[in-house]
Amino acid sequence: MSFTILEKDTICPISYILFKKISHPAHSGMILAGAKMQKRAQGGINAAILVALLTVFIIAYILFLPEDEREAILEGDSISSSSGVKPKTITLLQESVGRLDPIENVRDKELPNINIFETTNAKVLDSFAPVTVRNGWFEKKSRELSFNVKDPENANNVLLTFTAPIRKGILSISLNGALIYEFRVPGINVDPIRIRKGLLQEQNTLAFSVSSVGGKFWTVNEYSLENIKVVGDISDVSRQESQNVFSLSDKEVANIEKAEMRFSPFCISEAKVGVLEVALNDQIAYSAIPQCGERTKVDLPIGALEAQNSVLFKTTKGSYSIEQIKLAFTEKDTPETVFFFEVNETTFDDIRNGTFDVSLNIEFVDEEETKRADLDINDRFIRIDQTKKLFERNLNSLIEEGNNFIKIIPREILDVVEVKVEAKKR
Repeated sequence: MSFTILEKDTICPISYILFKKISHPAHSGMILAGAKMQKRAQGGINAAILVALLTVFIIAYILFLPEDEREAILEGDSISSSSGVKPKTITLLQESVGRLDPIENVRDKELPNINIFETTNAKVLDSFAPVTVRNGWFEKKSRELSFNVKDPENANNVLLTFTAPIRKGILSISLNGALIYEFRVPGINVDPIRIRKGLLQEQNTLAFSVSSVGGKFWTVNEYSLENIKVVGDISDVSRQESQNVFSLSDKEVANIEKAEMRFSPFCISEAKVGVLEVALNDQIAYSAIPQCGERTKVDLPIGALEAQNSVLFKTTKGSYSIEQIKLAFTEKDTPETVFFFEVNETTFDDIRNGTFDVSLNIEFVDEEETKRADLDINDRFIRIDQTKKLFERNLNSLIEEGNNFIKIIPREILDVVEVKVEAKKR
């Protein structure tokens, strides 16, 4: 009887693998059985038949092995000679984290209602003692009177009034060098002289003079003026504007992505009011005539926001009642840390049938500070609110076959040492 020694490369791959697997001491009986079969073989049996017989015998043997050992042989894993069982702990995720710093939420703010309105009153800007002006060959006399207007822009319908008991010749009146009147006064009561708004200044000068007598050297042109007054309609701009204030922390200012103001302007009609201006810290955010009673939305300039802020409402005409003033803020995206891990089919089946338990462990730095965060585990949420150093949670009901994720959304500064997910055998 003779044997043909086969090189590894001459044996079919699966036969070689299977042969190698059963060469383990635990399967030495198989090798002996194969040897006896070889000894009983006839010399005429060729190497191909021997290999085929060995392959069939080994496959039959593997089919009768326990399931875990059979899977280990077919997947190319070695079987522990001591236990022959799966590991007791499978680490699905283990990551070092560090510091997590949340973005601070910015609360919406409500501001008090305000009223802005135009107040115009007729006022005597100044009054003067009687004056006399003359012009003759032997006597010439003119007069100047000064008066102030605090805010010329808000002075309207300004008039010069006086009576003239004595009147002879042509009376000339100038304001700040510009002639405003040059007439022969017909009677004691003079019609009010309108002063153009463009001539008014904060400090003003009225000049009175009378015309020459010409060749009549023996006469004198003369005016005696009494009850001299400058009157006008003065608007009180202090009531045409109103401001509200609000505060933000430096961190809130840094975290705001968008700021919006909403308010309801109430007025009699759009025809009876002027432009409404809204300014944030002196930067114009809105300038238009709004629809009375309609909710109005204004985007505020983010660059104008500060720790201390003022919102100014102003109009040039009419009255507004500004109500339901609300500031709404949109924060920048909240920072979040996401970890991914995979659960294969075998491990998932072991979790479902109760062979393994899956646990999440988050280790923090200290024992004293309160830890607050939101966890998103495969779109299901868990809240952390504790002082303990270790956070633990069973994930059996949250785990999915295939890809899984854990998202940590901090609600305050967190110092995290490690995040670990483990499947442990019961």
